[in-house]
Amino acid sequence: MIRNGLGFICLVVLNFSLLTFCTSCVGPKFTYDQEGSTNIDFSKGKWILNRPVVYGIDDDLYNRSLKKWKALIGDSLFLLSELRQNKLISENIAFDLNRDDLENIHLGTNCEYIINTRIRILNEELSALSPPRVPLYTGTTERSNEAQVQVRIYSLKEKKLISSRTALGVVKEVARTDNSSGMSLAITSKGIGVNGIDRIVEFYKKNRHD
Repeated sequence: MIRNGLGFICLVVLNFSLLTFCTSCVGPKFTYDQEGSTNIDFSKGKWILNRPVVYGIDDDLYNRSLKKWKALIGDSLFLLSELRQNKLISENIAFDLNRDDLENIHLGTNCEYIINTRIRILNEELSALSPPRVPLYTGTTERSNEAQVQVRIYSLKEKKLISSRTALGVVKEVARTDNSSGMSLAITSKGIGVNGIDRIVEFYKKNRHD
């Protein structure tokens, strides 16, 4: 019992030490770009969620994206892997789609909409726990993590793009030339990508027109 109590005290002290040792805890700041409609009716038709096009990291963000969109659209959302079981569909569907692409997908799937996602890792200079970097010259230098998430929603029946939203997330840390010590906690670029997906889906959820 005493040993368990000491273990708990040590854990509290360790956590407190880590917090006091960190000079800053940095979260992402986002800017957005919106084209097309913001009020999408997700209650009608059958939807396809395309596997995200991802640069710089693997595609395990697919499950995150699926979970968020599934909560918004429900059972009307289908995966390409499900549709390929009994339909003839291209192995890879591009992020940018033209009218011919949309017509072929519509004929091959009998669905009305497709959601495409593209994630780019633009900069990765900070790890989750980063020591301060002291430059050799006078002044400050800036390190950053940066990721961009783009979502495009196409109407397959109308053969056109109906909505597009881009989230650009940046985490910045300033390293000074003084002798200050400590560590900085920062979200990774992959984490910014996850956060960007969440924010875009929440935007469509908030503005949905059912």
